[in-house]
Formats: sequence, C-alpha cells, structure tokens
Amino acid sequence: MTTSSYYSYSSPPFLEQYLNDSLGLPDFYSLASLLRIQKREAERLVIKHKERAAGCRIRDLFCTKETRELRREILEMLSFYAVTRIGREMILTLIPTQNREELQRRFTDIRAGIELVQLLGAENVKRVREMLSKAEIRGIGIFKAPVVAVQDREIEQLIKANYGDFVTVEFLDSVEKAEELVNRENSILLIDGREHEYDEPGIITKRIDDLSEPCEICPEFVVRSYVAKKSAIEVLIEILERFEAIKNSELFKDVPITDLKAVLSLISVSEAEVKDKDRDKDSGAESFDEKILRYEEQINREAVRIMKTGGGAAEFRAYLDDILLQMADELMLKGEDSITLRESVLDLEAGELPFEFRRDKIGSLRLKYNRERGERSYYRLCELAKQLEQHREVVREGIKKLFYLDFMLATALFARDFELNPPELIDGGLGLEMGKNIFLKAEELKGGEKVIPVSYSIGEVKLGIFGATPHPVAILTGANSGGKTCLLNMLATSVILTELGLPVPAERAEIPLLPLYLYRRKMIKKTGSFEYSMRALGRIFMREGGKVVLIDELEALTEPGAMGRIMASILNNLPEGTLGVVITHLIHEILPHISMAKIRVDGIESEGLDASGNIIVDRQPMFNHIGSSMPELVIKKLLGRVKNVELRTVYEEIIDVLANERAELGSKSKDG
Repeated sequence: MTTSSYYSYSSPPFLEQYLNDSLGLPDFYSLASLLRIQKREAERLVIKHKERAAGCRIRDLFCTKETRELRREILEMLSFYAVTRIGREMILTLIPTQNREELQRRFTDIRAGIELVQLLGAENVKRVREMLSKAEIRGIGIFKAPVVAVQDREIEQLIKANYGDFVTVEFLDSVEKAEELVNRENSILLIDGREHEYDEPGIITKRIDDLSEPCEICPEFVVRSYVAKKSAIEVLIEILERFEAIKNSELFKDVPITDLKAVLSLISVSEAEVKDKDRDKDSGAESFDEKILRYEEQINREAVRIMKTGGGAAEFRAYLDDILLQMADELMLKGEDSITLRESVLDLEAGELPFEFRRDKIGSLRLKYNRERGERSYYRLCELAKQLEQHREVVREGIKKLFYLDFMLATALFARDFELNPPELIDGGLGLEMGKNIFLKAEELKGGEKVIPVSYSIGEVKLGIFGATPHPVAILTGANSGGKTCLLNMLATSVILTELGLPVPAERAEIPLLPLYLYRRKMIKKTGSFEYSMRALGRIFMREGGKVVLIDELEALTEPGAMGRIMASILNNLPEGTLGVVITHLIHEILPHISMAKIRVDGIESEGLDASGNIIVDRQPMFNHIGSSMPELVIKKLLGRVKNVELRTVYEEIIDVLANERAELGSKSKDG
C-alpha cells in the first residue's frame, strides 16, 4: 500500500473511497476537511477531477480568460437557484464537453427537470425545495486517532503508509510499554504479528489481515462519515415518501427506501455512540470518580435517614448490598472486579460518617472500568461501521441523486425565468432566433427595462433569419450603446451554455461545438497593452481547426489606420471553419483590406438621439448594412437645434459626407 496522490495532495490510501465520494458529488467542505486544505483548493481539485473524467479541460474549449470569466458569471447566476450547498457546488463545477452523446444526456435531464416542475406544480416545488434546503453533509469532525501498537517495524511502516496520521502508531518493545499505553489511552489495537497474547482489558488484538479494513482500524472514522450524512438521508426518505412524482421518476425509481431507513436507524445508534465519545473527549461525560462520589453522597444521605429513624447496621448493610449491585451493573464490574467493589466497604461501620469507599480498591477498579469502557466502545463502533458499510452504494447513490434533484430543479426554474431552451447542435454555423442577453434579462426580472429579443446568425444555419447571408464572419457596426456588446455577449453566453449542457436564451438556437475565443472590451481597456492584446489574439492561430471568435472593439490599442489593417489581416486569415463576429468603429479603415467573400458587414441602426441625448435604436441588426456612427447622430441632433445659417451649412455638409461614405462602403460590402 502506498500513499495516494490527489493532484499534488498526498493522502493515505484508506481515504480513497471517501475522497472519490466527495469529488463525485462534489462536496468541497468534506474534501477540504479530509485533505486539510482550503475550500478554494478543494474546488480546484473537483474541477480537475471532472476535467479528467470529461477528457478535456475548461481552457481547451473556453480559450481566453474572458471566456472563462463569463462561464463563471453565468454559473454563479444559476447557482443562486440551488437551495443546497452541494447543489451550488455541482453547478459551479460544471465542465464543458464536445461529446454530443454526453450533451444530449444533459439536455435530456434538463427537459426532465422542466417536466417534473410542471408535474409537481408551483406549491409542491416550493415544498420540495424547502425540504431540500435542510439536506447537508456535515464535517466528520475532530476525533482522537486510534492508537495502534505493533511489535514489527515493517508492520509499523505498513500502517503509517495506509492510514497516515489518522492513526497513532506505537512500537512495543516490552509488556510494560503495553501497560503504559493502555493505562493512558484506555484502549489500544495490538497488531500481533508474532502471536504474543495480551489478556488485558483495553488491549484489542487484531490480525495483520485486518490492516486493510478501515472498519477494524478506524471504525469511528467510518461511523462518523455516515453520521455526517444523516440530514441528507432523512430529507431523501421524506421526499420519496411524500411525492410520488419524484419517487417514480427516472432519477429515483431504483432507490430502495427500506434500505435507507435501515441505514438511518443505524446512524441514530451510531450518533449516540459518537456523542458519548465526544462527551468523554470534552470532559462532559460523568467520569468513574464522579460516579463514585455520586454514590457516596447517596449512601451518606441514606445512612443519615437510617440513623434518624432508629434503624441499625442490618438495615444499612441491606441497603448497601442493593447499592453495590446497582453500582456493579453501571460500572460494568463482573467476577473479581465485583468482589473488589465489595471489599472496598468491608471494614467500614454503619455509624462512621461520612461514608467513603476505600480508595486503594477503587483505584484498581478505575483502570479496569476505563479500559472496559474503551474496549466496549471500540467493538460497538466496529460492528456499526461494518453494518453501515454494507449499505455504502445505496447511501452514495441516494445522496448523489438527492443533490442532483436540487440541480435539476434549479436549472428548470432558471430556464423558466430566463426563457431558455435546449439548442440544436450543428456544424458550420451559429444562430439564435429571438435571443436575449441573460444579464439584461436578470435586470428585467428585478424590475428593470424589458429586454427586446433579437435574431442573428453567421455561417450555415437552418433558422432562416431574413437577410442573414451565410458568411462565416461578420463585422458588427453601429453607434455606441446600440446593443453591439450585448449581442456579442448573447452569442458567447449561448456557446458557453451549450457546451456546458444547459439551455440557451433563445426560442430556437443552432450552436456549433467549437472552442470559444472571447475578447471583451473591458479586458482591452484594463490591459491597455498592444503587445499583450496581440499575444492574446495570436492564440487563435496557434491551434488548428475551427473556432468561434468574438471580439469587442480593439481600436483603442493603436492609431486607427494601423489597427484597421491589423484587424483586416486577422479576419482574412482566420483558420478554416472558424465563425467570428467582430465589433468595431473602424469599418472605414478595415473594409478596403478585407475579403468580402467570407466577411459580412452588419449594422445596428439608430434613429437618432432623444432630448436627453440617449440613443434611439433598433437593436435588431441589419445584415449587409453599415450602422450609423455616433458622430453622425450627434451632428443630426445639433442640426435640429442650430439657427445660424452658416453653421447649419457646415453640419449639413458633414452629415452628407458621412452618409455618402457609409453608403459607398455599404455598396462595396454587398458587391464584395
């Protein structure tokens, strides 16, 4: 047995199944607790685990920092719909994939969640979510590591390798060392590779073959791992018993409620045992000496009563016999120990108060009591651990499905509120019919302005959006605040959601499974570095195959003429099979240098400015059309306010020049 490695974190091999359970849910808190790392590191491990299972990394499909940031923003928005911690963690660690079969499975689950919400109805959905919110997996907690004594150095190394610091290993070189250990610890496990026999209470002999069984070596750890899941199992049983629609659903139809109830009964017993040990650890339980003092007080009160009522020694002795039987039972004293207890009162007279047990006799009983108690606790925990482990798969699958129910309901309600629908997976095009930007939709749901849907496509699609020629690349023009960036984010969001296996914000959508390269304007402004941005754009050409490339205004990086030629070169040389949309105000500088065979110029047209200077815009892009620029709109607004003839003449000439230039460029783009 060797130490396991969880992505650079070492862990003892016996933990592997528990770590896999935490990774598979996922459960950041339990994972962090087991590996003794920060929660953020646990999240990173879960993502790596999921990436390995999916066969690709997030950065393989979401290829820029901005794309990955947008993924995080989307998932955080969705995670607010989950009512459990693990449901939220399940959402936040969603991994993209290009595996069509896997994506169709995810879309099927989304539809099943939507159907379940409809079948349950609003009130029952609310009740289910209230119940789900009580489901939790608590930490295993801090407990004293069991002491394992060995007489062989090889066995010592074997135990340390398999259990790490979850056990304390002590090497025995004498019988006296064993006595010292058991007196200090109350109970120890002795791995007796040389067949030495120790017939002492508290020394529990185990075989070498037992080393691979956590139930034998660390039963308290095993038991606590189930106690931590108690509330989740209770909620699972309650939901399955109260809601037939959920019980009979595809997700839960094979979950055995009877087995879960059996587990819950075992957990209740286990919880009581664990609480007893915790009280011992915290000095909250009544110690042996405290029990003796309690009985002495009780005996003294009775002795005073007997004396006051004229009773004699015989009455006191009869009472004492009864008390000694009661004490022997409570203190688990049998045989010689029971005799020793009686010997502790033989020399005492009834009239000698206060009554006290002989401390020399009581001292030997204390050691045996503590040892017996520790040994009995071990055997009870060991048996409980073995019984619970018989139900490991039932518990693991049931809990995973419980939290997946939270995930399904969250995505269904998210899809309802944001009007999302599963997309059609296609090759060679990207399109949305009546699509919406989900971040604007979020503002609308809070009482903000109603979002106007738009339809847009590039490449070969079957949506039939009027005027959208099948060019694979488009340049999007128009005045500031016209909705260009919102459209770009809508496209990026739809690609991200699709590859995560989630529905998209459109009535109909056709989405390709291609790596996404998103370059947002805020990144460009933040870095302010031409060299940095060129290196970032260079990644598009460092990987073969088609991509989706979405770029929002690079013009601020250098002077317009040079930037126009640079952008033209990038667009002309995009890899084969690439779909792209670029937002720019440099259409005049770019257009003379681009190949119009594969590049379309679209525009978001503005009707002017209102009295407050806000743009009046039709957010639906016009295809093969250059949108009005902000200078043109501003000059038109000024023209309406100016009475001076000479100034009006200047403004009119500027408007004519800008309009004619736009018309000429538009004609070229159509003829290209």
